[in-house]
Amino acid sequence: MALLAPHSAPASHSLRRGLACLVALAVLLCSTAVSATPDPEAWHARYERAKKLLAEGRAAEAAAEFEALEQGAPTTTDERLVRELESVALEAAQRQQKPPPSPNVRSSDELTVLYASAFVYGLGTSAWIVLLTKPESLAGAVLPFAGFTTSAVAGVAIADGYRPFRRGVPHSIAAGLFLGFGEGAWVVGYQHAGATRRDDGSHWQSEEVAGALWAGATLGGITGGLIGAWRAPTPGRVSFTTSTGVWAGLIGGFSAAALQPNDDRRGETAFAVGGATYNLGIIGGIVFAPLIAPSVARVRFVDLGTIGGGLLGSGVYAIAAESSATTRGGLGFAALGAAAGLGVTWWLTDGMPRDPPSKPPSVSIRPLAVPTEGGLILGLHGEL
Repeated sequence: MALLAPHSAPASHSLRRGLACLVALAVLLCSTAVSATPDPEAWHARYERAKKLLAEGRAAEAAAEFEALEQGAPTTTDERLVRELESVALEAAQRQQKPPPSPNVRSSDELTVLYASAFVYGLGTSAWIVLLTKPESLAGAVLPFAGFTTSAVAGVAIADGYRPFRRGVPHSIAAGLFLGFGEGAWVVGYQHAGATRRDDGSHWQSEEVAGALWAGATLGGITGGLIGAWRAPTPGRVSFTTSTGVWAGLIGGFSAAALQPNDDRRGETAFAVGGATYNLGIIGGIVFAPLIAPSVARVRFVDLGTIGGGLLGSGVYAIAAESSATTRGGLGFAALGAAAGLGVTWWLTDGMPRDPPSKPPSVSIRPLAVPTEGGLILGLHGEL
């Protein structure tokens, strides 16, 4: 027994040391497991910070935070929510990396206006072709509408797809189509009024009327496109020019009809004066639009005010005159009401934001006085 004692002590010591190692290992594993267990409060605090980053527009940083939060989500619902927010943040980060659209490129609203105008122009062209050809079958009558209308819209899409239109060009083309159609309407109206007065059977037939309207719209669209490409006007300037032409023509025509005592010549006078003031209004709009730089919204408000003034003026006259109302009086009060509505609405909208071009126009207009033999020539001189 005495011989075994020296050996039992080291064995017992080794056993205790092994047990101590096992205990230490167990403690280490437990501490590691405890540290690996996510802290819900800390996770939610980090989650709130990630949402704040996304709300502030720092999408890339928010995406990285949401990706890290996926690993320690307390529940599967939280993990799914974080994954969805991460995808949202990634999409936002991709959009932020794209360069902003150039201010010199047309907007989608402008292109929509041109598409609609091209569609109507295609329908008008198709109707003109049908009147000229007088097809004897339904297919022959439908084919031009399908072909020309589709071609007009597709032409806009192809041209813009090859190179996007500059800002103001689509609006200028659409306005040119509309104003050119108006030119044809004034010509047709004057011819019809003159033929009615003469009563000689010289009224234009439907083919000639359609041809005049189509030619006016086509030339107007080409002219509008050239002016838009040359001057690069803003949509507000184009709208202003269109409205000045339309209202100058209508107010001038109504006023001329009201002042013409001869019933037989009232129509001719109205269309002649209206056509002249129509063109003067267009020229005035082109000249003064760069100086005023109105927005599209302001022009539309003025349009509504002018329409309301005209309706109010004619309505008040009809109620006041009752059975003694005349055509001259109705047209005269409509012209006065429209002019008053235009002026009041323009004054009320004076504080609305302007629509300046991306590059300020070089406008220089000076009065010009040239002495001549026995007189003086007055005018304006400058550059637009």
